[in-house]
Amino acid sequence: MKLDLRTNDFIVLFNTLWYRDFPMTGTMLHINSRALWTTHNANTVKRCADLLGLFTRYETGSRTDAVITDAADTEWARIEWEWAQAWLETVNELDKLASTKNLAPVSIFINYSRTDEATHREKNLDRIRSVWKDLDRPLLAFLITFTRPDSKRKGMKSSKRTFQELETHIVVRGESTLLRSQPALPWEVPDTRWSARVQANHG
Repeated sequence: MKLDLRTNDFIVLFNTLWYRDFPMTGTMLHINSRALWTTHNANTVKRCADLLGLFTRYETGSRTDAVITDAADTEWARIEWEWAQAWLETVNELDKLASTKNLAPVSIFINYSRTDEATHREKNLDRIRSVWKDLDRPLLAFLITFTRPDSKRKGMKSSKRTFQELETHIVVRGESTLLRSQPALPWEVPDTRWSARVQANHG
């Protein structure tokens, strides 16, 4: 599917601004604060909208996490973010976005997907595709993949997350395409000031 310029610009901006004011450092790899990442997602979305000359409104439109509008107050996008993985039955954010009553020209879903459990990533994508199977308006799905490190308790996994990749998917009528993938942690982007800073601290 060919995307309009505004949607393409949002994708580029989100992937770039994800690294700005990143709420972790190279020495604090395992942070498991839902509130922290909710704030980071909200800030990143607003920065993208600001640079597009649009407005961001939080918790409006059937309690959607964010709605992006233009100067005429016309909706362009509705956004939901969720700490729990999409395949879990308790997650209803996708259904809220898919409601034909509230369907926006563009929908955006920011979620986290575990990769050290082999089936989780595909289960998340299957759920996203299933909810969007009859909808021809685009859904941008930003998936932050993660693993869970070994716990100090023998045979257990920690509840903390180590981020791996930031993936951008486009979904239309149940078909998904991976548009881009990049390191989720800024200091793992080669030859950047973030990576240089961590190397200097560990040198």
